[in-house]
Amino acid sequence: MSNWLIYPLTIADQQQHIELGEQLLSNVQPGDPATIYWSLAQPTGLVLGFSQKENILNPAALAAGSFPIYHRRAGGTAVLVGPSLLSLDVVLPADHPLHLPDLVESYRWLGESWVTTLAQLGVETSMVTPEEAHAQRALRRQPQTREYEMLMNRACYGSLSPYEVVVGQRKVVGFDMIRRKCGSLLQAGVLLQWDSQLLAYLLGHTPAEQELLQKGLLERAVGLDTLLGRVITCDEVINTFERVLINDERQRLVIDPLSSF
Repeated sequence: MSNWLIYPLTIADQQQHIELGEQLLSNVQPGDPATIYWSLAQPTGLVLGFSQKENILNPAALAAGSFPIYHRRAGGTAVLVGPSLLSLDVVLPADHPLHLPDLVESYRWLGESWVTTLAQLGVETSMVTPEEAHAQRALRRQPQTREYEMLMNRACYGSLSPYEVVVGQRKVVGFDMIRRKCGSLLQAGVLLQWDSQLLAYLLGHTPAEQELLQKGLLERAVGLDTLLGRVITCDEVINTFERVLINDERQRLVIDPLSSF
């Protein structure tokens, strides 16, 4: 397996993270190592999925303009970014062994790595199977459940996708991907804490929707602080995840400062 080129944790405006991830993908060449980029957003904001429009947001919150709104090219739905979410970008050149023709199976290795990482941190998790994700998507088409499931689906952590990492049915690590001819950009978001109240306010158009979202999202996702009963630092998570990669004898680690990019 190719070397891993790892950039250290960067704290910056989310737009900078979005642009850097896309730049890393645009510049990747055959034979390049897989690249890892860790990030935290500052200030707190909301990232919309590629197909989402700003009319998905609470008009009052949008008019207030107190939270920056960002747009990503990857699919999926809205994600609250800030100190509660540790983000990971993984860029794979098209000739890398982990860049698979099957889009769904391309997530499997990443899910397995996070399950191992969280186990070492003291949290037993599992991966969402493609069948489980399909069953939840099917609820959006059924008359009895469609309205509620579509409401939950406004938020990335309100629904499940294959190989995402969960405790029971509550998501801890969410995924999305940008795919290009040159390679792929896989993105993971790890919930250090879970603030369903703020997200419900941003995505709920009425008080009734906000109440449903706040309660429902608490049932759909959970932060590592809740699972561990303590605050967990980014360094703990990052160091453990990188050890998981190092311990795979097929991989060789290359660490490079961000300033060299």
